[in-house]
Amino acid sequence: MRCAIGRTGEYVDTRIANRRQLEALAPFSCPDCHERVILKEGVKRRLHFAHVHSCGRGESAAHQQDKWNVRQWLQQRGYDVDQEVTVGGRRADLVASKDGETFIVEVQASPLDAETYRQRTTHYTAAGFSVVWLASGMSPDPMPAFSPWMRAELARNEALFVPAGGKLYRFVGCPTTLRRGQGNWVPADDFNTSPFEAYYRFDAHRWTQRVRRSRVTPPYPSAVYRRLVLERLYPIGMLPSLLPTCCYLPLPALWGIHIHPFDYQVVLYLNRRSFPNDSVRWSIEKTSLQFGVTPTSDFIEGFEVQWKQLLNVFDLSPDVKGWPVPRTLEAALQSDFRLFQGFQRFMAKSYTN
Repeated sequence: MRCAIGRTGEYVDTRIANRRQLEALAPFSCPDCHERVILKEGVKRRLHFAHVHSCGRGESAAHQQDKWNVRQWLQQRGYDVDQEVTVGGRRADLVASKDGETFIVEVQASPLDAETYRQRTTHYTAAGFSVVWLASGMSPDPMPAFSPWMRAELARNEALFVPAGGKLYRFVGCPTTLRRGQGNWVPADDFNTSPFEAYYRFDAHRWTQRVRRSRVTPPYPSAVYRRLVLERLYPIGMLPSLLPTCCYLPLPALWGIHIHPFDYQVVLYLNRRSFPNDSVRWSIEKTSLQFGVTPTSDFIEGFEVQWKQLLNVFDLSPDVKGWPVPRTLEAALQSDFRLFQGFQRFMAKSYTN
């Protein structure tokens, strides 16, 4: 094992200090199980820490450092924190308690598929614990890319928390592609989140530029896109670049489904236009199924609420036939600019009030 906790409570690393320097920091404990560890060095193995009794962990130094930093972050805020706690046969990274509230913090560094994420989250909630997932090793990038489990956490928790440089940040925003999103990195002082924060911090200029790129360069006409979009647009005399602005809404609920957010809204628009008597819920479900995805009831409910709320802000109806359709690309871009600038001003005013 490369890293341990010294007597002063600091992380020590065998790769950046020699034996004499390290021995001055003894005794040592394991960052994961807090059992005693000792320095060892052999003919075939370089200087390292070893358990007197093995705890069976094999995590990277960066992951261990992140867990230690998150533990200290929690303790500085008055939480009692236990590390590597077994909950119903599964080992949780951190369990934090304060004022009668107890929750689990999972600091995830290794690749994880969305289904395993959901199973582990369900396991903890069934045991009576809320859980927050942190993306270890991810940096607060201006154009972040998210794996499927991160998208699922964004949909469930309205934010994704990331430890970096001894601090904690949360990302709040909306998806713009299958992997990337647009939003803000906010220094976190707690784990509280708001479903409206992505809107309070909305950047109309950046969003309009993203929509502009989608208008100028529509998606490559794959078989699915051709069937669901192009073959339905051309008979009504509409071009992909001249779709109504409300086909490009910023909707955090779309983190919860693995479909391109703009493609999804375009097909929903066409479904509502073709079948205006359908309920909104059925239109959402049908749109998902057309992309080969079975939506959860949570996604349908969350998306319906957000979609109707934004349309209400823009004074538009779910009856999409009343939506204004631009005649030229210039008119479309002007419509985008006016709509999203107005939305940003509306949210800023609502937030200050």
